[in-house]
Amino acid sequence: MKIYPEDIEQKLGFDQIRNHLIRFCQSDRGAQLARKAKPTEKYDVLIRWLKQAKEMMRLKGEADDRVSFEFPDIEDYLTQIKVPGSFLDPQDFHELKRGVNTLASWVQFFQKKGNEYSELFSLSNKIEIDQNLSIHIDNTIDDRGEVKDSASRELSEIRRKISKSEQSVRSAIQKVLKKAKDDQFTDEDSSLTVRDGRLVIPVKAEYKKRIQGFVHDESSTGQTVYLEPGEVLDLNNQVRELKYAEKREVIRILIELSNHVRANLEELQNGSYLLEKLDFIHAKALLAEYINGVIPTVEKSTKFSLIKAIHPLLYLSHKENKKPVIPLGLTLDSEKRILIISGPNAGGKSVSLKTVGLLQYMLQAGLPVSVNEESKMGIFSSIFIDIGDTQSIEDDLSTYSSHLTSMKFFLQETDKRSLFLIDEFGKGTEPQFGGAIAESVLHELNKKKAYGIVTTHYQNLKKMGDETSGLVNGAMKYNLDALEPLFELEVGKPGSSFAFEIAGKIGLPHEIILSARKKIGSSHVAYDQLLNQLEKEKAKFEKLTKKLERDQDDILKVRKDYEDLRGMLDEDKKRVIKEAKKEANHIIENANKDVERVIREIKENKASKERTKEIRSELDKKKLRLQEGPKSTTKAFNVGDIVKVVGQESTGAIQKIKGKQAEVLFGSLKSIISTDKLEKAKNAPQVSYQKKVKKLGIDLTSKMSNFNHEISIRGMRADEAMNEIESFIDEALLIGVDEVRIVHGKGHGVLRDIVRNIAKGHSSIASVEDEHADRGGAGISIIKLQ
Repeated sequence: MKIYPEDIEQKLGFDQIRNHLIRFCQSDRGAQLARKAKPTEKYDVLIRWLKQAKEMMRLKGEADDRVSFEFPDIEDYLTQIKVPGSFLDPQDFHELKRGVNTLASWVQFFQKKGNEYSELFSLSNKIEIDQNLSIHIDNTIDDRGEVKDSASRELSEIRRKISKSEQSVRSAIQKVLKKAKDDQFTDEDSSLTVRDGRLVIPVKAEYKKRIQGFVHDESSTGQTVYLEPGEVLDLNNQVRELKYAEKREVIRILIELSNHVRANLEELQNGSYLLEKLDFIHAKALLAEYINGVIPTVEKSTKFSLIKAIHPLLYLSHKENKKPVIPLGLTLDSEKRILIISGPNAGGKSVSLKTVGLLQYMLQAGLPVSVNEESKMGIFSSIFIDIGDTQSIEDDLSTYSSHLTSMKFFLQETDKRSLFLIDEFGKGTEPQFGGAIAESVLHELNKKKAYGIVTTHYQNLKKMGDETSGLVNGAMKYNLDALEPLFELEVGKPGSSFAFEIAGKIGLPHEIILSARKKIGSSHVAYDQLLNQLEKEKAKFEKLTKKLERDQDDILKVRKDYEDLRGMLDEDKKRVIKEAKKEANHIIENANKDVERVIREIKENKASKERTKEIRSELDKKKLRLQEGPKSTTKAFNVGDIVKVVGQESTGAIQKIKGKQAEVLFGSLKSIISTDKLEKAKNAPQVSYQKKVKKLGIDLTSKMSNFNHEISIRGMRADEAMNEIESFIDEALLIGVDEVRIVHGKGHGVLRDIVRNIAKGHSSIASVEDEHADRGGAGISIIKLQ
């Protein structure tokens, strides 16, 4: 892959990204891979690199404790142990043990989940680790890097004897020290010390012959000697002999362990290569966390569409200072290959250009990039940049000469698979000449079908962007009222430099500005004023559009409420008509029965005229009652009333009343029921909802004070997560919480889908949405209850 210039990494800031990557590596050999990382133009190679990084990011997100993310460097120890008869120190074995254990964990993981992590698995070359070797090391070396007492029966016995002998030596020499203090042969605060590996006591020099023993050392002043009393000479000799025996046994154990390692040397060396690669890929995953990076979709083409792209170094800087970063949105394709960005100084033109260059360079080096996951990026065979002051004293080149040298290289080497980035195109000489040369160079680069971004203040380049196929203008947005940059890129129109407006803001005299306007000519001023006016009009229409969108949302909400109400009224109407028909049929049926009964009675009893009149009068009264209809019996209910459904025996407490609908708690079940279907339970006192809850054996006050509005289900199985979520939501509804948070992580999105499915089928959940990107994004769900 071609790059230009040689210091492109320093100019783009990739050297700082590389330093972060190196810092995240745990081993020297992993860091060496980070130092050697270079971009590639080979699609298959790049896709493999990116898949490896993505699999490692996914594995870390799932917090799988079956693999170790410690990657110690064991190659030096394996090189040292190659020579037969050689052995490692206990501390070296401790580090080797860490590496062997890490390898063993990855080998076991690949055996179980190699198909799910195919790119990482392909690095292993089916390595097999002797499980007995790991056990052997564990049984021999402790966590402090020392040989265990239990490493052999002989070592255990020797160390037991050493401990016992040292105790005898200490006991005997303490007696001598005490007597020396009593005889004032030594200071009262003197204590035992060690010289040449033997316990000694400090004695004043003038009394050294008063105590039988061997002098091992003296103080710098010569006033104190360090003497080994004769009483402990033999005991100390015994301890020394035991120490020699211990050393011989430890060496024997280490040689035996080294031989075991040497027998597995080939597999361990292959494992060492795997560890350094995993360490490097793991560093990529850590970098992704650090810069909030992802692996976007990569296409086998040169076009790209960046969504919410952020310069990673700017993100880190602003994150430390708690400042927001304005994301960049940009698309280049075969129709619009070259973007010409214009706008005021310090408005973000150069940052936008460097953002594209750095992210493309990072991607082709196999690193995650700070963009939205829906972004699409291509692959270029060459990346050329001309950024910053490239003056060269050694080559006797001025700034402009250096720029021209770059342009010459671009014209010679650029093709349709090239990406070029030019900052302040044409600067460094007289504008009329610099602009003309820049326009000609840009024309040739466009003929080569290359992709690129340039920044400029020149009007002729802006005009070229409007009139030339393949080119498109872009402007850095500017707040004309506050005269401050907004650092937002808007593609489709050129930007103004706002030179006169900025000059007026900083206090340049009005007559100077007026004079300058006259000097540059009316056409230039009119063009700039037109851009300014367009910017103001656009800002005005954007505000109106946002207001219309808000109004439309309000209208849609009102319309939905109206439709819901209408639907409810239609349902009530249907229900009333149905009930009325049922009642009418019942009345007719009863009336017919009464008529039949009266006729039968008259016939059977041959009733007199008076009796017939009485019966007719009774029928007329019933007829009159039916015509009048039933008397209004409006039921009045209050929150806390104990009620039951008409025709049923189960009782419940009213929690809420809305119109003719009541929310009733039957045991632990909530139901929404029409008040027409309810009646007060006899002999049931009115109680508050809290009392009703306590009656059910629930201390609501305690639950409210101890309730945590957030739970985490990361690492749970699907069935565990479902039970935990449902219990959590039930408890939230019980105590009347409006909003809760469920932390499930990103991973494959399985746990997130479970949360969404439960929410979709739950009548008491109003909505569910992702947390804000700065506070966890798609890894956390916010549930609003109703």
